[in-house]
Amino acid sequence: MALPSPLATLPGPSPMPLFGWRGNMVRFFLDPIAYMDSMRASFGNVVPLARGGGGPLMLQAREAEGTVFAFGPECNQAVLSQMQLFHSVRIHGPSESRPFERLTAGLFNMNGEQHRQQRRLMQPAFHKKQLDGYRDLMVALTAHTLDRWKAGETRDLGAEFQRLTLAIANQTLFGLETTETVRSLGEHIAEQVSLFLSPGARLPAAVPFTPRRRLVAIAARVEHQLRSLIAEKQRLGTEQGDVLSTLLAAREEGGGRLTEDELIGQLFVLFLAGHDTTRSALSWALFLLSQYPKVMEQLGDELEGTLRGEPPSVEHLGRLPLLERVLKESLRLFTPAPFILRLTATPLELAGSPLPAGTEVVLSFYHTHRQPELYPEPLRFRPERWEGFSPSPFEYVPFGGGARMCIGAGFAMMEMKIILAMLLQRFRVELAPGARIDRKVQIVLSPKHGLPMRLLSREQTVGRSPTPVRGDVHQMVELPGAA
Repeated sequence: MALPSPLATLPGPSPMPLFGWRGNMVRFFLDPIAYMDSMRASFGNVVPLARGGGGPLMLQAREAEGTVFAFGPECNQAVLSQMQLFHSVRIHGPSESRPFERLTAGLFNMNGEQHRQQRRLMQPAFHKKQLDGYRDLMVALTAHTLDRWKAGETRDLGAEFQRLTLAIANQTLFGLETTETVRSLGEHIAEQVSLFLSPGARLPAAVPFTPRRRLVAIAARVEHQLRSLIAEKQRLGTEQGDVLSTLLAAREEGGGRLTEDELIGQLFVLFLAGHDTTRSALSWALFLLSQYPKVMEQLGDELEGTLRGEPPSVEHLGRLPLLERVLKESLRLFTPAPFILRLTATPLELAGSPLPAGTEVVLSFYHTHRQPELYPEPLRFRPERWEGFSPSPFEYVPFGGGARMCIGAGFAMMEMKIILAMLLQRFRVELAPGARIDRKVQIVLSPKHGLPMRLLSREQTVGRSPTPVRGDVHQMVELPGAA
């Protein structure tokens, strides 16, 4: 008789009537934040998807023992600092699609020596000197966007940031103008992410008119577009200062370099992370500032006093302490990638809970950032908390941690500082009346209905109160005047 799985000993929610653990899976996909909120509140720091563990939630794992959610710095440290025990594996997708497999074979899904070798080859593209070289491009593209805006207009800043960060990703990653082909690549990648996180993608075959069939088709199209961009870059030559040029030229001392298939996987992840997470972070930061007009005014004073109407230089970026604190606090409250996934490589204990090999671990950074023992008044937007405050690398993890910390973290911070510094010297913002702010989690945490904002001059904001907000954003942050 087979022994029961160690997961059977862990307290957790009951499987759903009729549907079993798959019903719990559907509840998770409908609202991952709400599901994890209830799991942690009811059962603690290591909780199975369903009592007994259930099955694989998102990863490609044929023999998965089950899934657990893990919360808090102790779990963060164990998972992030022990790559040999907690493997990164690919998100579940159509096994019949070779393009999908190649696209999801990037740095984030590699382990051991392969991860170390690929990261070494990619690191030069993200050295500080290389990043500093992107500053002029970021400034020019941001100015081009802001020149189209006028005080008094209402714009969806979520969509505006999507276009801007996509343009920056295009030119810094590929060194190419934003053509219709490149624009459609961004749209296809966004659709691919949405599809492979839908329960319909888990059907056993790519039946016509199903999400799985559409996912297979989209993956083939995205791979073709990326191969075309690589061919165009090789035709133009590789000494152009963009990330793809650097990756094409990169070699290890022994002569190793990235193959075209490896480039496909790395570019897919970099392109997705390079604009979607930044778009999300900028949207939430502007939302918070619109709800805290005094902080927005203080930040405007800092920017105008230091920059005097000019775009920030690389040197300026380190001399804007309130801008740094605002971004840190916004990233704490609205971490763009709120959770990550790992698979245990061997039987082990996590925070005292026994896990068998093949356990899918969903590690929530979102919930670490809301622990009151780490962050007093955790649901309040308080940029001042960062004055003299330095949490450990496992207590504050907006870019992950350990050897897998996001390779583009420095790039993202520079991009966000430049865009906010330029925007807030020209405009103040307020949420459009009647706007509803709900969350959407498709790997990235975003405002579900966009971010409709009214652009104002500085004089128009004097004495104005923040616009009342509807939506489940109130579950994530305390807002002024909320009941």
